[in-house]
Amino acid sequence: MTDGRADLFIRGGNVITMDPDRPRAQSLALKFGRILAVGADGDLESLVGPETRVIDARGQTIIPGLNDAHCHVLPTARSSLLVDCGPEVVSSIDEIKGLVTERAGNTARGDWVVGFGYDDTKMVEDWFLNRRDLDAAAPDHPVWIRHVAGHMSTTNSLGLKLAGLDRESADPVGGRYGRDPATGELDGVIYETAMRRFFTGQKPLMTGPTAEEDRQALARVCQKAASLGLTSFTDANVDPFGFQSYQAALASGDLTIRTYLLHGVDSLDSLIASGLRTGLGNDMLRVGAIKIVGDGAIAGRTAYLSEPYEGTTDDYGILAVDPEAFEERVMAAHRAGFQVAVHANGDRIIDMTLDAYEKALAAHPRADHRHRLEHGTVVNPDILTRMKALGVAVLPFGSYIYYHAEKMRFYGPARLSMMFAHRSFLDNGIIVGGSSDHQCAPWPPLAGIQSCVTRKGHTGETLGPEQRVTPEEALWIYTVGSAQTSFEENIKGSLEAGKLADVVFLGADPTRVDQETIKDIPVLATMVGGCFVYEA
Repeated sequence: MTDGRADLFIRGGNVITMDPDRPRAQSLALKFGRILAVGADGDLESLVGPETRVIDARGQTIIPGLNDAHCHVLPTARSSLLVDCGPEVVSSIDEIKGLVTERAGNTARGDWVVGFGYDDTKMVEDWFLNRRDLDAAAPDHPVWIRHVAGHMSTTNSLGLKLAGLDRESADPVGGRYGRDPATGELDGVIYETAMRRFFTGQKPLMTGPTAEEDRQALARVCQKAASLGLTSFTDANVDPFGFQSYQAALASGDLTIRTYLLHGVDSLDSLIASGLRTGLGNDMLRVGAIKIVGDGAIAGRTAYLSEPYEGTTDDYGILAVDPEAFEERVMAAHRAGFQVAVHANGDRIIDMTLDAYEKALAAHPRADHRHRLEHGTVVNPDILTRMKALGVAVLPFGSYIYYHAEKMRFYGPARLSMMFAHRSFLDNGIIVGGSSDHQCAPWPPLAGIQSCVTRKGHTGETLGPEQRVTPEEALWIYTVGSAQTSFEENIKGSLEAGKLADVVFLGADPTRVDQETIKDIPVLATMVGGCFVYEA
């Protein structure tokens, strides 16, 4: 069809466009996977031709496709092969042990049993999962259970033995081996960079899935994302093998959600040598930023803080990088033309990151770098001023307050008033995108939007109300804001003529329902590039 008529015409909708010049509309005309026109019912009827498919939305709410700008897609896809130890499945360490024993019974003796999602704050026992728990569950198998935070895991005695670790083992830079405070023996908890010992090297202890398993897993996870109203996401840390898996999924048509890739810093030199740069790719798959992990996790109480954790006098978290090497890597990535994305939760590592960005920009000025803070959780007024001046974008957790309210006791009310600071970021004109950090928190973006709006946890407690935003602002963060973090606001994030036809149909208007029910709004259908990829 080249006569200017629409391929698809949607009328009778409650269209929230996120276009400040036309916030609401009723009709959308789509052509060749893009938006041809947006308007009121009756205004666009001339675009309907004999071959145009017409949909009557019957008052359904229509919004731009939602965009989770920091999540972990491949680990989510691959987790179907692992033991799910998340709080939706278990509520006690005893139940985890039971699942491990069951999986061990179906696993060859000596092979690894691997699980994910364990959350100590949601278990009935008042202790961290340790090696003795796992020894009891599977004495003849090495076991590895990843914490929900993703920045620590627990292994058993056989796992420690295979890794060559004992009480004399020194902590690596940026990591730590957990120890029994009374005896000094390793307790099986492995923190931050110490986990690399199990996955890297010429003969890693644990190997990943095959390329074909990855391709199939990506197809499944894209379907799940579409059912939640996601049309775009950023995979927040991929290695060369993962990059190949994405390319294979793109070529086979299994990649149905638009993807922006953050490449681990270990790949930087090879990426520079190959000539790849941020932005290379197409509308479905793009090379994104270079990802550097600077500190630990909020959930794991390892974020690197300037003041000690509540109830302690000397626990400031974990600095996961060597400061000198960190600045050199930021400089190298910036000099090569990459966007840089630093995982920085605590205010102490955020200041270090801003220092590194400032030095890189002074040495090699660049007008629109949009270097990112992945999470940027604990901030203060000085940090906000520096972020704005440097042109830094930020990806705070969206749904953390709702899903992880019980963990906020480790930070105290003063810090909490400046954590997940969506209100402050918007008020200071800082680019801010929507993020779940899934699997570190559940994925549904509507729950993230609700959490940003209400700041109310699943416990019913309101935490840090100073940082609440309006429903319209939360939608902006998960659409336009997320697109801005990947330099893509000119092609997506709002429903405007010329932009990609990424559209979500909802069962209610998130700006008009009871704010505590936003997460319960059903996703009726999701469209990417004018094609339905999900229908309820």
